[in-house]
Amino acid sequence: MYHVYKNIVKIFFRIFYRVHIYGLENLPRNEAVIITPNHFSNYDPLVVGSFCPIKLNTMAKKELFNNKILAKIIKTMGVFPVDRDGNDIGAIKTSLKLLKNNKPLLLFPEGTRNTINPKIHLEGKPGVSLMAIRSKVKIVPVTIDSNYRLFGRINIFYHKPIELDKYYGQKLSTDEYTNIVNEILDIIYEKVELKK
Repeated sequence: MYHVYKNIVKIFFRIFYRVHIYGLENLPRNEAVIITPNHFSNYDPLVVGSFCPIKLNTMAKKELFNNKILAKIIKTMGVFPVDRDGNDIGAIKTSLKLLKNNKPLLLFPEGTRNTINPKIHLEGKPGVSLMAIRSKVKIVPVTIDSNYRLFGRINIFYHKPIELDKYYGQKLSTDEYTNIVNEILDIIYEKVELKK
């Protein structure tokens, strides 16, 4: 069912938007990796997930799982719940287990939609860099650039993978993990043009 749902979503975006994807050669295949896009719209996880050539697993707020039908669909799509009101150790453990089993993750480094200023990213969440370092996997920054206006453009840019190997084995503070994520977000936001 995964491919059925994925193709339905892809057809929707192909009909109502002009989707352009750049830099797919930067996406590692057949290995665990963390895909980290910016986040302006509720459409973002759908558009990235449906057009990405590899199957991605991702977190979503636990409230979405209250609806049994929706919960069944999104679980099929590799989505698992996270409690955004606190430090959800269970979601972190699930993420680390997926990466250990060579399964790619889609994580939004800002943790929520940026509805404040499309030119400036929100403060990054330290969990993204923590998981990448602990699992020794690469991070692929992704820029989603679109106003999601009907029949408008959606540009998706895959940037070169970032390996945080210089931090392996180090004990970093929360601020240091956050600074690493903010540097990655700087790269992502350099490509935002349509949203400005």
